[in-house]
Amino acid sequence: MTAINQMTDIEKIQAMEQLWQSLTVNNQMPEPPEWHGRILAERAQAIEEGKTQYTSLAALKERGPLR
Repeated sequence: MTAINQMTDIEKIQAMEQLWQSLTVNNQMPEPPEWHGRILAERAQAIEEGKTQYTSLAALKERGPLR
């Protein structure tokens, strides 16, 4: 981690791009973990049942950064 903390922001972005490229060789995306499907299904069900509240982007901006 020390080496990463010494990198510039540009170097970090370049490293992320290289990592992503190595993961997607031959246009094959990595498989998402199975728990992603469960979470998405739970969220879709909550939407259908009206149990989900939405916050607009404007309201989030008014709230400011998370602390």
